Amino acid sequence: MKRLLNLIRRDERGVTVIEFAVILPTFLLMLIGTFDIGYQVYLRATLSGAVQAAARASALEGGPSSIASIDNTVRKQVQSLAPEADITFNRKSYFSYNDVARAEAFADSNGNSVCDNNESYEDENGNSLWDKDVGKSGVGGARDVVQYNVNVTYDQLFPLWKLVGGSKRVTISSTTVFRNQPYDSQTKAASVTRTCS
Repeated sequence: MKRLLNLIRRDERGVTVIEFAVILPTFLLMLIGTFDIGYQVYLRATLSGAVQAAARASALEGGPSSIASIDNTVRKQVQSLAPEADITFNRKSYFSYNDVARAEAFADSNGNSVCDNNESYEDENGNSLWDKDVGKSGVGGARDVVQYNVNVTYDQLFPLWKLVGGSKRVTISSTTVFRNQPYDSQTKAASVTRTCS
């Protein structure tokens, strides 16, 4: 009996199968995670390239008249990788690069960084409201600076998100800022002093 136990203890047949069974789940998780991250990186790079090309096309004199076609080109490129993706486009135009994402100037007498309590402000975009962003919706005109943003929301390829407590839907975005070509003179809206309520 002692001899049989010694033989069993030294017998290493089947050890590889047990080691493989222990390592396989971890290896598969790492492999799936790598594929998922690789897919997201590739989709983000494709989106960024498409947005840059769309920005160049939008900056031309005929760009504003073909925005739907330009956005459709971006949509096709993204949906070639993520067919069910939800894609949203947003453009805001500014007079200069310094104005991008800048709030309208106001007298902040109470120091709360919000225009209220009859504080005066400069209505730079002519909408009769104090705005945290002076940009106007759309592509603007000649020589205007445009911030172009595209958001893509898609379902993850693999169910790894269930294991790590993540979300099935992922949103990536790409933003670029460009100046329209000088095909005409630039116009700036007249600033009007108003009061917040």
